[in-house]
Amino acid sequence: MENTRSTDFENIACSQEEKKPLTVCGIEFVYLGILAIMLGFVGWLAENTVRAISVGIIDCRFHLLPFIGEYGLIVFAVHLVFGTPDDFAFFGHHVFKKKTLTSKVLSNVLAFVIMCAVVFLAELGLGNLWDKVFGLQLWDYSSLPFSVTRYAGLILSLGYGFGCWLLFRLAYAPALKLVRKMDYKVAKIVCCTLGILIVADFIFMLVQFIIFKQAPMWWSINLR
Repeated sequence: MENTRSTDFENIACSQEEKKPLTVCGIEFVYLGILAIMLGFVGWLAENTVRAISVGIIDCRFHLLPFIGEYGLIVFAVHLVFGTPDDFAFFGHHVFKKKTLTSKVLSNVLAFVIMCAVVFLAELGLGNLWDKVFGLQLWDYSSLPFSVTRYAGLILSLGYGFGCWLLFRLAYAPALKLVRKMDYKVAKIVCCTLGILIVADFIFMLVQFIIFKQAPMWWSINLR
């Protein structure tokens, strides 16, 4: 009888361990997924805002859904590589052992520099990749000063990097705190439905690139 009870308790303990949510450096994966979905929409909105002001056009940004999934990856990259603005951590390992005013300043400077470098290298690499592999020229910065090939520019990298750092500095922690108030099951359902659709949309865009050798433009509106 005691052995049976012991086995039952062990089974319950095992089932509870199996139900533990997947976490990334201490934060539940689904909540980071919700933030990624939100940032995907913000990225789509931001790109169209810039295009509306600069050229008077808004469009689908090559996606069927109003989300740019690539922006969502920033959430996971920031969480893994940067930690928090005032406490720089690389994959959970804190760079500065003591939290002082100097360490906080250096953490923010380090985050800003790395973000600018990531933006520069990502645009340079992806732009040339699409060009060489698919023959697609998705953007052209060659008319701007301090451009490096047509796909990357120092000024734009500093601008985009500053924007990323500003979001990281002002919005990341409050947004994560707000999102974690969401019911876990609801967050999981959203990630397993809308999240999967966004990923499928991104894959479909890649297929369009490969087959038709051009960026899919599902709709476009001229505002002028």
